[in-house]
Amino acid sequence: MHMAGSCFCGAVEWVAEVDPNLVGVCHCRDCQIMSGGAFRMSSTVDPGTFKFTKGAPKHFDKTADSGKVRRMAFCGDCGTHLCSLSPPGDEEASVVSVRLATSHQFSELKPVGELYCDSRVPWLPKFEGTVEFPKMPE
Repeated sequence: MHMAGSCFCGAVEWVAEVDPNLVGVCHCRDCQIMSGGAFRMSSTVDPGTFKFTKGAPKHFDKTADSGKVRRMAFCGDCGTHLCSLSPPGDEEASVVSVRLATSHQFSELKPVGELYCDSRVPWLPKFEGTVEFPKMPE
């Protein structure tokens, strides 16, 4: 599915091909903090289909539980998180994880999986029809 999105202020825009079967919710503490909510909805996309079409994001390199570094891309003006990328030089692990709430087609997507369910806030019920993983699946 072809998707386009932008940050809140419109300074940074992106396009990508998103597979609706790869839409997920992450309940990890990092995603809760970075999204300002109980979870973050995202999808991994082929880096060859993803590109910034307007503006240039700022970056923050974060080390994941696995020890791998993820480059977090966000708007330097409004602070909206747009995606995470593999850092330069790590082409073997190259993957883009798009923050789907920034997509103009956000309402057309439904999560199929939930990650880090061990960190789900206790008042949030399971999403109907999703596969749950206590942590990040192998």
